[in-house]
Amino acid sequence: MKPVEEAGTIASPGWDGLIRQVASEAASHAPSVDALLDTLIAMGGTVPVEHGLGALPRESRELVGVLRTLPCLAVVPRAQDGPDGDRGAAEGYGEGLAVGIAADGRTHLVRLPDGLEPVAVIRGATPDAARRLAAALDRWRSLRDAADAEREEIRRWLAARDRAEVDDRLRHLGHLLLHMAPLRTFVGDTAFTNLGKGNLPGRSVAADHEANVLRRLRAEPVERWSAQEAAFVGVCWVLMASGPQSRLEEANGMCLDLPWLSDFLAERASRYGLGADGPAGKDVHDIDVLLGLAARLTERRAGLLREGRTFYREIHGASLHKEERLLPGTPGHRSLTVGGHTWSMWPESAPSTAHMGRHAALRVRRAPAAERSDTRALTLHDLLREVTGATRSDVALARGPRDLALIDDDPASALAFGTGDFYCCVVAGTEFAGRRRGQEPPLHRILTAYSARMRFNSWHYLPHVLGRTDQERDDWFFAPTMPDLTHGSQWHHTGHVKFGVRHAIRVPFATTLGGRELPGLHDLRLVRTTDEPYTVRELETAVAFGQVLRAFHEDAFAVCRDAVTQFDNAWFRSAHED
Repeated sequence: MKPVEEAGTIASPGWDGLIRQVASEAASHAPSVDALLDTLIAMGGTVPVEHGLGALPRESRELVGVLRTLPCLAVVPRAQDGPDGDRGAAEGYGEGLAVGIAADGRTHLVRLPDGLEPVAVIRGATPDAARRLAAALDRWRSLRDAADAEREEIRRWLAARDRAEVDDRLRHLGHLLLHMAPLRTFVGDTAFTNLGKGNLPGRSVAADHEANVLRRLRAEPVERWSAQEAAFVGVCWVLMASGPQSRLEEANGMCLDLPWLSDFLAERASRYGLGADGPAGKDVHDIDVLLGLAARLTERRAGLLREGRTFYREIHGASLHKEERLLPGTPGHRSLTVGGHTWSMWPESAPSTAHMGRHAALRVRRAPAAERSDTRALTLHDLLREVTGATRSDVALARGPRDLALIDDDPASALAFGTGDFYCCVVAGTEFAGRRRGQEPPLHRILTAYSARMRFNSWHYLPHVLGRTDQERDDWFFAPTMPDLTHGSQWHHTGHVKFGVRHAIRVPFATTLGGRELPGLHDLRLVRTTDEPYTVRELETAVAFGQVLRAFHEDAFAVCRDAVTQFDNAWFRSAHED
């Protein structure tokens, strides 16, 4: 899916447009079954095929593999499709199976949701292939029954737990969902989501709303839950025990069952250096065994953080799938020697990122007291201009609070802040600014939109940053704690759709100001509006530069606590109007 910036607009077609494009492109590949399935499952190349397959129930995943081995034809349905005897060999033999893509981007085979029109019908290319396909469909039904039985086992496991423990886990799950990024997962044919008008608590469904399935589950005996609901709760129970709150987001876009959960935990164990510590054989269905592994993962993860390792998440925007990974190296000043870029703000012999940040803050220290606020803003702007060049980014962003008095005052008073009490410095790369010259929307409007969204994020994170989540403000999100590397981010969020955020890096960092460590108060973001994704090497560079910014903010704070008055809408218009 190519960006449309070349045509004069930076916007993407949006989610609904993507679904239409994928369906049309898939149909154009008929009669090739492989090409049609690849297009649907990978959503036109916007997500890896393995992620698209992970969204399918395991009976459908197996069926896809069988379809790739049979001589079959994909036939786009006609307005009136005649009986089998009226079809020619070009349209295949047998009843076949329907395949389509739903509004949530999930591929469906055999049983399509009500109202979903098939993109194609897959039939055998020969009478023998049609018979083998019919046998594969019988196998599909058998596996479907087995999956139902497994979900019943999870329900029995939950019913055997102390009800107070079950209710505690339901409350914790609801708490996490209210204060984290959107979740969309599947169990069999059922979606569990708070993206849009879903069935989980979140932006569109309040905790006490009747649409919130967790609210109903708390009021009903486990025996009255559906098997799909029990499986969702059981898998989330183990996931929550295996790591930080962001662990749930690693289930995004996936079809949840015990084999998936076992494979997920075993893979994390391998990444954490626990070796082949995953369940095997019948233990794959033993939730108590999986909970034991989850506890070991939590302990090992904490140990890796103490050792100085850096976790990050790789995100695919179309599916919302987020996967925790470990940076191979340790980010530091050597990480900034990339692509032959020459940094102009400090000597090449700078021994550390902290030294680099303090060196940049010398500008603020040496400025007359009346000019320090302006000098601080100009230096931050220059730092971001440097990192756009080093990482070949279109835009760099850095956010924070305008008034640093919250450090000295009662932090509870900061809960009354509005979005205008935060700033976001946004700097366009030279090449991007040139591409946007004379285009609509104008550059200053794009940068202002980016800034507004980041100010809103700062406001959302503040209660968690200050450790005041038990106060009167309930509309807060968990502040980010690990870097993100995002691909294809232009499909869901309105601002990303309209203003072309295609690939991005986010580097949150804690700043220690006035003796208080404030995680997520500041961060660095990098954006590309073109099709070239960021690499892990560029992420490492960004993480190292985040260390520079942390030292800059801390050192500048020591000599300048004046409010940040720059980086408002008027500032962007003045700086970037043609």
